[in-house]
Amino acid sequence: MAEWITSLPLWGIIRVLGLISYLSLTLGVCLGIVYSFPIWKGKVKASMYKTHTFFTIAGTALGLLHGVFTVVDTYMPFSWREVLVPFAASHSPFLNGLGTLAGYGMLLLIFTSDIRNKLGKIVWRSIHLLSYPIWLMAFIHGYFLGTDSSLHDIGLMYFYSLVAIVLLTFIRFALPPGPKADPARRRADRSRRVINGRAAE
Repeated sequence: MAEWITSLPLWGIIRVLGLISYLSLTLGVCLGIVYSFPIWKGKVKASMYKTHTFFTIAGTALGLLHGVFTVVDTYMPFSWREVLVPFAASHSPFLNGLGTLAGYGMLLLIFTSDIRNKLGKIVWRSIHLLSYPIWLMAFIHGYFLGTDSSLHDIGLMYFYSLVAIVLLTFIRFALPPGPKADPARRRADRSRRVINGRAAE
């Protein structure tokens, strides 16, 4: 089994996993920003949230695989300590450390989203704002450490992804806040969801 794994083109797999992970995370963040626009309602908003969640989890999973494959790679192998402990890598410790922190940060965002009802809206939102610096760490890690960043198309991909995040963030804060729901209506909606959930059972 070990021989079969090491016979794979691991260096290419690591690069592809890193790029696809970054693209998925970028799509997840972009959809998360667009999802927060006050213009969306009902099924469209729910569908957008599901797509945002999918790309976020997929990007995180691919990023973790990206790190795991660096341990079994024979071209430039990393130890588990170098992968798991931020800034412990002998090669480019700062840039590799940012990648490790981005991975831990994404796991934190996913976990806290699963328990958002227990955390409360204010706490969850404060934690979720970390998605910006987490994405930025992934960007710096990928662009400055990736061996494909010098390629024209890959360089453009990083550039346009940065422009997209900045532009969508600007639009989000420029938009007027949506109307706050009446507390009685929120309670009624919550009760209706509970009733519908029990009826579905």
